[in-house]
Amino acid sequence: MMVPRGTFRRHRVAVVEYIVSRALHPAVQALLLALLAGAFVVARRPRLALAGGVVAVAWIWLASSPAVALRLRGGLVSEAAPATPRADAIVVLGGGVIPAGAWALTDSRAGTGLSLWREGYAPLMLVSGSDQARTLAAGYALSGIPPADLRVEATSRNTHENARNTAALLRADGLDDILLVTSPIHMRRAAASFRHEGIHVSPAPAADDDRGLLMASAAWLPRREALTLTARCLREYAALWVYARRGWI
Repeated sequence: MMVPRGTFRRHRVAVVEYIVSRALHPAVQALLLALLAGAFVVARRPRLALAGGVVAVAWIWLASSPAVALRLRGGLVSEAAPATPRADAIVVLGGGVIPAGAWALTDSRAGTGLSLWREGYAPLMLVSGSDQARTLAAGYALSGIPPADLRVEATSRNTHENARNTAALLRADGLDDILLVTSPIHMRRAAASFRHEGIHVSPAPAADDDRGLLMASAAWLPRREALTLTARCLREYAALWVYARRGWI
């Protein structure tokens, strides 16, 4: 049976994105450097082997330090608390892991969106993302949002498609002004993507899950949370570059 060309292309893009995403993780980069150092040992090039080993250890140390992780985060996150105006709709983007009881947690994406709706900041709730939109919508329905006030966009696979598909749904209802809910480090790219589609965006970021690092007393002592944040930030910077090159922001 012939595989549709569009389906094959989507699968190929997904594989490339997966490989690139993993390659941007500092732990993978350090491992590759260590393997290169090992190859130099086998090739009897001790100086190059030593250099590769030192660079691998130094990079994983730096990437795991709160000082470096927070510096990278600072280029993505605005520290000023944005005002929360009234809007036509609240748009919550899926992503990450939905924690247990997320709709009751005001610091989660799901909980932030629900709090905004309950406080009357917008009459309409729209959830977007093929991975989580239906789960979010089910949770919102159980939390009391009427079906008439809920829209589901469950086909998008990335931020560009989130913006494009959601903008089409909004325009169908004559709407173009939203409160956008996503993670703080994702907000810069997400807001730019929606604005590129002609949507007026007011950022409403969920509470930062990196608060522990913000209070870290040992800025250069390696921490697993810092390594995770560094990896997320590196992926986000790479995505911003790709989106700019493709004309999506």
